[in-house]
Amino acid sequence: MKKLIYISLLLMGMPLIARAQTYAEIAAVSHASGTEAIGSVAPATTESRTHYLFTVYGSIPNPKVTFEEEHFLGSELTAKWNAFNQNYTHVYSVSIGPSTSGAEIVKPAVYNAVNKVNAYYKKAIKKGLVSREVAARKLSHIFDCANVICFDDQSVSFERAVNKAASPEEIIALFDCVDLKVI
Repeated sequence: MKKLIYISLLLMGMPLIARAQTYAEIAAVSHASGTEAIGSVAPATTESRTHYLFTVYGSIPNPKVTFEEEHFLGSELTAKWNAFNQNYTHVYSVSIGPSTSGAEIVKPAVYNAVNKVNAYYKKAIKKGLVSREVAARKLSHIFDCANVICFDDQSVSFERAVNKAASPEEIIALFDCVDLKVI
């Protein structure tokens, strides 16, 4: 009886496996030819560094925030910082248990990496290791990238790379390899 169940599960799962393989082959062909039919991330290795291309349709996602938190580098980054927090954290009410609300973090590897870099620049500015202008320029690019990556379904390779990065410097170097293509 167990063998019959295993065989029926295997037969039911075969079309799913074949379909996933077909999508992977189409995505590989589309990235190899330079078109972006399926995915919007195209990692390409140049000079032993991987570059990531994320496509932005229209403008960078900037949702209306319910609670605005001031960023330590000024008003331009405040809007991007609040958009980042709004995009990556979803608060919902919980009806069971002692808590009345819960929070879900979308793409936690990217979320944690951006928070780590933000804290790194805050400390580096206080110590005088980095100027405010350089930190603002770098964080602006990182917030833009993160807000686009949040809604991109093809960001798995970038998420893995961010997850492997141990230090803030490695994370910054990784975000420097990201290009945003606005359509």
